Amino acid sequence: MTQHVDNLSNSLNVTEPAKKSTIQEVWAHKRVMLWCLLIFLLPVNFGYEIAMIGKLFAAPSFQQHFGEQVKGKWVIKARDQQILNAGSTIGLFCSAFVTGYLSDLFGRKKVVLTACIICIAGIMVQYFSTTIMMLFGGKVIACFGFGLGHSLGPVWVAELAPQSIRGLCLALINTMIVLGQWFSSLCVYAASFKTGDSAWRIPLITQLIMPGLLLLIGFPILPESPAWLVMHDRNEDAIKALKIFNGKSYDADQALRKLRTAIDMEAENKIQQKNSSWSECFRQPNLRRTIIVCMVYLSQQFIGVGFVSGYLTYYFSLAGVKNPLGVGQAAFAIQLFGNICSWPLIERLGRRPMLVYGCMIMTAGLLLIGCVNIRPNDTSLKVTVAFMCLWGWLYQATLGAVSYAVGGETPTPRLRQKTYAINIMVATAVSCMITQVMPYLLNPDKANLGGKVTFVFFAPSVPMCLYLFLCLPEMKGRSVDEIEEMFTERIPARKFRDYECHTAGIETKTN
Repeated sequence: MTQHVDNLSNSLNVTEPAKKSTIQEVWAHKRVMLWCLLIFLLPVNFGYEIAMIGKLFAAPSFQQHFGEQVKGKWVIKARDQQILNAGSTIGLFCSAFVTGYLSDLFGRKKVVLTACIICIAGIMVQYFSTTIMMLFGGKVIACFGFGLGHSLGPVWVAELAPQSIRGLCLALINTMIVLGQWFSSLCVYAASFKTGDSAWRIPLITQLIMPGLLLLIGFPILPESPAWLVMHDRNEDAIKALKIFNGKSYDADQALRKLRTAIDMEAENKIQQKNSSWSECFRQPNLRRTIIVCMVYLSQQFIGVGFVSGYLTYYFSLAGVKNPLGVGQAAFAIQLFGNICSWPLIERLGRRPMLVYGCMIMTAGLLLIGCVNIRPNDTSLKVTVAFMCLWGWLYQATLGAVSYAVGGETPTPRLRQKTYAINIMVATAVSCMITQVMPYLLNPDKANLGGKVTFVFFAPSVPMCLYLFLCLPEMKGRSVDEIEEMFTERIPARKFRDYECHTAGIETKTN
């Protein structure tokens, strides 16, 4: 269904007299950018949630309420950590599975706003929790809501974003996630000066802000996706939505005709979004696309984002860093800066070089951090903290940001929601495996690896780098039709950049 909006943006871009800079493109489409930011409010809470748990494990008040003393230090039992990590995983996995069905049936807006209500309910359960199992239940509910927004957001934005800034718009979701991680760190640090249970309850209740804002702002003014409206023969509503998203001067009638033409073309190809089968994602040429998206997101997990994003502050606490919450706050601020650095690069350098070379440098960094910690001392601890902050900056500037562009533009439009849902389920399952193992790798009463845990991530990172180098194509500046042609023709990944598509010439003549 998103092919309709992509075809529209492709045609409009063909008629532009000259190529604009990234800043000019952003300014020209600032209205759409603001709508994308509103849609991405729930992913802020997604980032807040995945970063929150590791910081709570490091908060003294939380440790004393739910933990036990081991060798004179308060720690959360590995089993309890596993339970809380599983709550997030279950909620995200279930939401990824049902997002496609719900958004196709009820529309994007209704699903996102319902997700806000679910988030609020889960957050309230967590705030009033007195046991680990109550926290677990609240996390399942809240993460189901966050997951709906996290799974649906990129698909909705891919339907709206002009081709010229599509990569940047899709990368914004990672900006919002990192922003949520930084907010989480800030709230936990600020609340650490409180005494008693309020020191860990306050960071939980502040999660109400984003779903509350989206519900209050989105309910009265957020329009439905024009592509979804046209698919359901609501042409008048689609015209209104197009004008709201793009401005009153926007030629909505012409856009509607292009949307309708795109739908008719897809009907001639006999499969529309609502009738597409999940099994198609596993048949060529779509299987190749599914694998690319899944492998890019799996590379995030195998390279160690679960440790750096979720457990970094807890590691600082166990390693003896003074004021671990404050250092964690600085580390996440550096990661946020790294993500901002990706904005001008993603459309200039392209997806492939940022992902491939970024992963190679980070893999070498994992080996370096592990070697520094073979003989831990005060000096190695300081070096480790510095390298981990630098590693986090590089991750957010490359793999963290660019993955969302690849995930949004690689699948064929009619299978985009299903492919992305498969990707989220696979990535969440692997993330669950990592978060379940992490307590046993770090806790003092278990393996107690400390900084040497990076050796564990170094091993799978090497084959991931090899896969990305051999199999990841460059799709910067390509229209949806060009991407479709190259995958259909089974063009090798490293020839995508220079391949001359037949559809490009046809589009130019048509317009």
